[in-house]
Amino acid sequence: MENTTGPKVNINESDILKVFAVSGAILQSVLGMLLKYAHTNTDLALLGVIYNLVKYTAPVFIFAIVYGMVMNNQHTRVSHFYKEKFSELVIPYFLWASASLLFFPHIQVNQHVTSFWTLIESYVLGNSSPQYWYTVMMLQFQLLMPVIIFVCYKYLAKPLRVIPLLIVSFIIFGAWVWMYHTYVFHGAYASSLLYLDRFFVSYFIYALLGGIAWVFKGKFDGVLRRIQFILIPVMLLILIWINREFFSFGFKHMSFGNLIYLKPSMTLYSLVVIFLIYMLARHLISVNSRSLPYYKWFSTYAYRAFTANVFILVIVLRLVGDLVSQLPLFVALLLVYLTTVACSFGVVYAFAQIKVKVCREWLLLKQKKSAQHQSKIST
Repeated sequence: MENTTGPKVNINESDILKVFAVSGAILQSVLGMLLKYAHTNTDLALLGVIYNLVKYTAPVFIFAIVYGMVMNNQHTRVSHFYKEKFSELVIPYFLWASASLLFFPHIQVNQHVTSFWTLIESYVLGNSSPQYWYTVMMLQFQLLMPVIIFVCYKYLAKPLRVIPLLIVSFIIFGAWVWMYHTYVFHGAYASSLLYLDRFFVSYFIYALLGGIAWVFKGKFDGVLRRIQFILIPVMLLILIWINREFFSFGFKHMSFGNLIYLKPSMTLYSLVVIFLIYMLARHLISVNSRSLPYYKWFSTYAYRAFTANVFILVIVLRLVGDLVSQLPLFVALLLVYLTTVACSFGVVYAFAQIKVKVCREWLLLKQKKSAQHQSKIST
């Protein structure tokens, strides 16, 4: 893994975190689609355990997004930031969401589009495909960029404020998790507060930790170094806890909807996984690992591949057809997952290259017209 003589790659911990997040998110999509092919309790248990294992993606995405945002945008003009993110995040989301609604309307979730207003609602709430609630939730933190930068660089300019802020934030977040788990999840307000799980408050603790991790990187890394040897055992213990909770619902009507982020076990699991991936990323960067160029490439196209993955997955399942039901479930899972990952990244990479070529040709055409115009003026 070590490569002390090779050139340095322009990469940071957030890039590697994003790769793990998108990999887990695509696997969640595949597991959700393959659930109908599980006909025995053994198959259901296999899918459930794997799903629990990768149910860290939204918190990891948020931590990574804010870590990178705070790192790169301390002095960025807000208008410039929003313009850049609109092109980078909103446009791909709009295009792939529209494609999902147009070609595969059956994969919509919650309320389906029946009118113009439900169409707008579908975009705003991310209902056009199962994974788009992630996008809606993540975009909120991009909109909050000025607040996040202020907190990290202005309010926390006095380091003594960090611990009190963390204590108060965890208390507020804990109360929010308790409220959701008690009154919303299978509770009295399950329908009226259906979309609370994609509201930024439900994930703000990961954003705060992402900002602190960069601003106080030395101290943050030092704390993790002191506890790194207990992270894996703790993660495994929490994973057992999560599985016990999940399988307590039984196998008869097993639903991944019963595995939510807003509960104590999943909050602790997400935090531990974030710390583990962060420590791995820090190690890979410190030794200038040969894997870094690959992580950088995947991180560059991670968000776009994520927005495309369910659309691609539906096509893959149609192409594979009955083969999924004929293969052992784990083999089918591996085949569909690897194919979906390869096709998702391949398609968005191809689109990116086409866009570059079109923009280059457009620029050359403009320059040619400008030169011709100047020539006419001079004559």
